[in-house]
Amino acid sequence: MSDPSTWYCVRQRAGPFVKAFSTDNYRLVKRLRARSPSHPALSGTPLDRLELRLALFGYDGIFYTLTFSDETLPRDLDGVMRVWNAFLMRVKRWRKGVPLDFYVYRIEGLHGDSRYHIHAFLRDKDLPPAVVQYLWTWGFVDDEPFDEKRVLAEKGYRCLARYFTKERPEVGRHAWGDARKLKSLLPPPAVHASKTGRISIPRDAVLLPVRDDLKKTGWGYYQYARYLLPQKRRFIFNQED
Repeated sequence: MSDPSTWYCVRQRAGPFVKAFSTDNYRLVKRLRARSPSHPALSGTPLDRLELRLALFGYDGIFYTLTFSDETLPRDLDGVMRVWNAFLMRVKRWRKGVPLDFYVYRIEGLHGDSRYHIHAFLRDKDLPPAVVQYLWTWGFVDDEPFDEKRVLAEKGYRCLARYFTKERPEVGRHAWGDARKLKSLLPPPAVHASKTGRISIPRDAVLLPVRDDLKKTGWGYYQYARYLLPQKRRFIFNQED
């Protein structure tokens, strides 16, 4: 049995992004220790899960828009997927057989409001703009760096995650996806006991909006925090109280 006055602090890190909550609900924390994160404060929805995976890109992400020329424009979604898979194969060959583990993509133009095109979020150190320009032979490439300044201006990765997941897919059809390995690259949540339930936040961290600061539910008390660490900081945390 746990001490009913004891709080438990749970911290999920993904690159420079940290989501944390504290609770007096020991049963929930025990489940978190036993398997992958399941609490809404960490990764309870597709939006939450993608937000964490995008944060693994750190401050090295680039948002690419890949368009088609008139001659190469696919007729349907299947055609666009064939092109995307062919592009990934070219990337793998260029990387001498090493698959690309960091990518998120979204296909647009499905509803006739524009021409088919692909948005891809990649890391600059994996595929800088000059390389993408060289490998994408179906049309044109536009790039927007998501460096530290841009991520801070966007208040983290949530808006980007919302953009990729903004529409419900058709049954059995998904207009967006990510690298299979991204999920496995997330470290497990760190859990420790606390006397106060206070979430310690580094002085140089940039606080991000949260929906609830402290609330009580039928399953206990919860306190939340979300923040970004600067690029120069090593991602090491000290335990609280």
